Amino acid sequence: MNMQQMLQSVRKLQREYEKEHKVLEEKVFEGTASGVVKVYLKGNLTIEKVEFLDDSILSSDNKEMIEETIAIAYQNAKDLIDAEEDKLMAKYQQQPGGVFF
Repeated sequence: MNMQQMLQSVRKLQREYEKEHKVLEEKVFEGTASGVVKVYLKGNLTIEKVEFLDDSILSSDNKEMIEETIAIAYQNAKDLIDAEEDKLMAKYQQQPGGVFF
């Protein structure tokens, strides 16, 4: 394979990766915490929605607990996104030559 073909191959892989990554950025992931809070997080880390599964948490005067529960749910959703990104990266790093951009 000459240099020109190799560059074309790398560019093609880059376009494919960017296309798949764009889909990942728009996908919505759900993270829950303690069965009372669910956070809907897009792959680009934009929060779509925070849902309270148990309204009794809202009647509580424990602001700290609510904040921590939301943070945990967010982190759980982010962990799912990170795992998807890792799988996507691995897919393209395993291409011939191990070339990644």
